[in-house]
Amino acid sequence: MKTAQTRFRAVALLGLIAAIAQVTLGGIVRVTGSGDACPDWPLCHGQLIPPLDYHTMLEYSHRLSATVVGLLVVIALYLAWRHYRGSSPAVISTSAGTILVIAAAILGGLTVLSELTWWVRLIHLGLAELVVASMAVAWLSGGPAGEDSSEQVIERPRIRFDRTLMWATIVGVMVMILYGSYIVGAGYGSSCGSWPLCQGWGIPRGIAFEAHMGHRYFAVILFALVAGMGHVAWRRGAVDGELRWLTVLTGGFLVAEILVGAFTVWLGFTAAMKSLHLTVATLMWASAVLLAAVYLRPDRFRVPSWRVESVAS
Repeated sequence: MKTAQTRFRAVALLGLIAAIAQVTLGGIVRVTGSGDACPDWPLCHGQLIPPLDYHTMLEYSHRLSATVVGLLVVIALYLAWRHYRGSSPAVISTSAGTILVIAAAILGGLTVLSELTWWVRLIHLGLAELVVASMAVAWLSGGPAGEDSSEQVIERPRIRFDRTLMWATIVGVMVMILYGSYIVGAGYGSSCGSWPLCQGWGIPRGIAFEAHMGHRYFAVILFALVAGMGHVAWRRGAVDGELRWLTVLTGGFLVAEILVGAFTVWLGFTAAMKSLHLTVATLMWASAVLLAAVYLRPDRFRVPSWRVESVAS
């Protein structure tokens, strides 16, 4: 069973990495204006392998990477059904991932056929982020807690406020990502050319400035949520060290996201910085999902311990 667990976790981890890379590539396609380089779907210019100029290559690479993500998710689903119980978190998470990948692929086609309507792209991004979350949960569910290993599960009280805070943070990170997609799609992404203020110390006037600053104001709220989430997890981390490093990881990505956002403005909203901004946000999303899952359900989700496996073997 140890070999089966290792194989499943490896595939799930590859799927998680590929899903994050897929979001990154999608962001690059968007900020470089390459989304309409292939005007049809699923083919590109009516060909399986189109002429690879710069923009077409980016868009077509995005589609090919989606295929890789889909294959990894399906393989993870097969391994989960084969090696775990039918109602296990591994099966549930990979099944959800498979459904989400299919939905994202269909919506990706609609995005092209609808001539890149902003709200379709927003939903497409939301589905892609949910695929990331499902593979993160799948990776956790393949750990020792996937078997009957109660001796490895650390019990800890979970106050209702703590649970609410965890869920609020998860929802907040997702809303932050989608709101960022909205302001870019609406053409407000570069409205404020200074940071942290916009139009000096006064209250910004006009929908473009207000929408852009709303993203920054929400970042302050999210910072407070992540800080609270980190405090709760760090306190419980006294009996469970993995919570502490997940807390540091999530907080580190949040600080990095704020800094990248600032440099995006200072450097003139370059395509590279805008795509990096989305990538770091996705990494923060994945780490927050990992942290919340391990904290809320320690009986089901554990960070894989390669050291423990090697000793046990």
